[in-house]
Amino acid sequence: MNSNNNLEKIRQEVVEAGLTLAHSSMTIGTYGNISQRVDEKYIAITPSGRDYEQLTAADIVVTDLAGEVQEIDASGAVKAINVSDVEQGNCVKSNDETSSVPLRPSSELPLHLEIYKNFPEARAIVHTHSVYASALAVAHKDLPPVIEDLTQIVGGAVRCTEYTIAGTKLLGEKAVEAMQGGRSAALLANHGAVCWGRNLKEALATAQILEKAAQIYCVAHSFGTPFPLNEKTVNTLHDFYLNHYSKRQRGEE
Repeated sequence: MNSNNNLEKIRQEVVEAGLTLAHSSMTIGTYGNISQRVDEKYIAITPSGRDYEQLTAADIVVTDLAGEVQEIDASGAVKAINVSDVEQGNCVKSNDETSSVPLRPSSELPLHLEIYKNFPEARAIVHTHSVYASALAVAHKDLPPVIEDLTQIVGGAVRCTEYTIAGTKLLGEKAVEAMQGGRSAALLANHGAVCWGRNLKEALATAQILEKAAQIYCVAHSFGTPFPLNEKTVNTLHDFYLNHYSKRQRGEE
């Protein structure tokens, strides 16, 4: 695993992203969830049932890609913890007082794991219950590429999945299916939205832009039929984002 300092930085970034989510009304209370890759073996994810306003870096749960919860000691070393103990709340602090006792990971951990397994370029995931994206999800409607910034960052229409029970591996599989063809977002039927990015900042921006685009699309319907961008334009915009604009944001161009 990365050094302890880097792990703590990653966990703190997840906390800060959660605050951004809460303050932008993208979710309410303890709903929604955020994760970020620690390295190729582990991810850091928000805990189950905890208010974003109350989270600290130590509350962010680390799991491997099989979903096994890890205990972190002061040096950043990890060891697997019995999942049933975590689920039943039976974890107790070890004799080593520098060890942290993990909380339960988000119930949507299977959703995050499926996306990470199928999209190696995904380094962070944001799952929201934002109003307009959820409205489209309730209507089982795809969000066409109607506005440039969404098209640039997502790569085309944001497809809606079939309805699947939350917290299941099948929900993750359906989200992955909806993201095929280079998409970085999906609408989850009767549920919300999920987005990934090559870093946490990009994943969060994708979720915010998706919500704005969903609102624009819904408002545009009050005037008439919205006109999606054509496929050639979609490809041009997404290519520009991947190969130029996002590099400029990172200071690489």
